[in-house]
Amino acid sequence: MNKIINKFTDKIICKGEEGEESVKELAEKFKADLSGADLSGADLSWANLSGADLSWANLSKANLSKANLYEADLFKADLYGANLSGADLSEAYLSEAYLSEVNLSGVNLCGVNLCGANLEFSRFPSIRFISSIQLGLISNDLALELMRRDVDGHPYPEKFDEWAKDGDCPYQNEERFWLFDEEREVWEPGKPQMSDKDLIIAICKEKGWKIKNYTL
Repeated sequence: MNKIINKFTDKIICKGEEGEESVKELAEKFKADLSGADLSGADLSWANLSGADLSWANLSKANLSKANLYEADLFKADLYGANLSGADLSEAYLSEAYLSEVNLSGVNLCGVNLCGANLEFSRFPSIRFISSIQLGLISNDLALELMRRDVDGHPYPEKFDEWAKDGDCPYQNEERFWLFDEEREVWEPGKPQMSDKDLIIAICKEKGWKIKNYTL
């Protein structure tokens, strides 16, 4: 009989009936109650875990490829060595999660919260990949650089000057490229100053994220 236990108490969170339900099926069925669950090494590929409470869960070495983790709570989750290739982590909460040696190829991180996460990229990340992450609070220097990059891709760049003077948000019918907590008083007109490579390194360094085989 398959079951899922709490890694802290060893108590059974859920179990299958007559051995018919797989661990993946149990996780999908009880996804609202998986805080602290021991799912290490579990095959959760293609699982629908949208909105799941996986805070403090042990997901080390788990196969989460193509899994739907939209808006999932993964606070302090252990994802060491997990396979997240092709997974949907958009709007997920990964604050203080452990993400070392994780396969992130093709993962959707749009709007994901990685505040305080222990993250190590297995490959040097692209600017597209970094820009999909919700960066939250960042230094004024980085905020200004990202705002200037947003201006370069905006059809009405003058709206940023208006916004800085207590005007409306410049994004009304336009898609925003960078996701971070912006502040009006930081804005100064000008061109971006950093190369893509230097910007990626600066963001990772400020956030405490690592890149395998690179010294930041």
